[in-house]
Amino acid sequence: MKLPNKVDALDELTDAIEFLSPARTAAAVRRLAAVYPHTALPDLYERLVAVRRCATAEPRSADPDDSPVDPLTKALALGIHGWSRHDLGDTREALATTQAGVLSAVVDARDPSAEVWLRGVQSLIAYRAGWVHEALRYARLGASVHDPAVGTASVWVHSLVALTQATLGDALAASAALRAAADARELSRRDELDEVGGLLHFDPARQSTYEALTRAFIPGAERRAIEAAESALSEYEAAAPTGYSRSDEMLARVAIALAYASLDEIEATTEALRPVLRLDSAWRVHGLLSLLMVVHVRLRRPMRARETRVRELQEEIETFCQMPLSLDLYT
Repeated sequence: MKLPNKVDALDELTDAIEFLSPARTAAAVRRLAAVYPHTALPDLYERLVAVRRCATAEPRSADPDDSPVDPLTKALALGIHGWSRHDLGDTREALATTQAGVLSAVVDARDPSAEVWLRGVQSLIAYRAGWVHEALRYARLGASVHDPAVGTASVWVHSLVALTQATLGDALAASAALRAAADARELSRRDELDEVGGLLHFDPARQSTYEALTRAFIPGAERRAIEAAESALSEYEAAAPTGYSRSDEMLARVAIALAYASLDEIEATTEALRPVLRLDSAWRVHGLLSLLMVVHVRLRRPMRARETRVRELQEEIETFCQMPLSLDLYT
């Protein structure tokens, strides 16, 4: 059974999407970015691929009306498509596509906001693939772009620096990066990407989620991690539907589970994961599964090895991860 394409009800894209004008392609890319965080990928992917094809296609003739899509739209289309490939667990394709977006943003569009955001996408993809040093390199490249026109993407890349440093065990560098993210929040102004929203806007709830994940990797900071994650959950609960991100809400819950697992509080860990482990397969994106397996690792303690409740939670995580998001299920 093929799910209905919900984007059709959310915008005015035509059925003949391969013939969209540059202006309509630009509008479609921005609309897809806006709805992505609160729409299941199977409902978006076919349209996303088609719009990306429009954004990267060469003009078909010398007709002046058959002009190419503007470079910023092309860069964003490649970044969003790279994100979707990452959600599907295709790391190499995700990085290759996003790198093409970086080239378009830097060489053609010369847009610092898009460059910083795309560096964040690269860092996120590499981090969830387990390439933490590579993720740190991408995040630092984004953080090195000093331009007052850049909006909340600058907050995101500093948050990614913090997360990667904490994962690598450098608590001092991670704490410094969290302070840099807070400073970037104070200094940032809304740019064109922030006006689009969705994937292109790093709001305070997402920042709290990243802080929680960062602190969950710092020994002794578990309680602060839980506080940050609970703050994020409160913001997600109060958010308007257009500002909600299901994946980020689930990441905040995993951050709580990570912290409780480190504190050896098994019942609290289990409780934190209940909403996550009930997710439909359409929302089981690669990044979420990779972090759940970190919880699984933290539960592996010799003194707990024979405990039934620990084994059962580990088995639940394994069962959940055995059925990741796959578009084959919806065709």
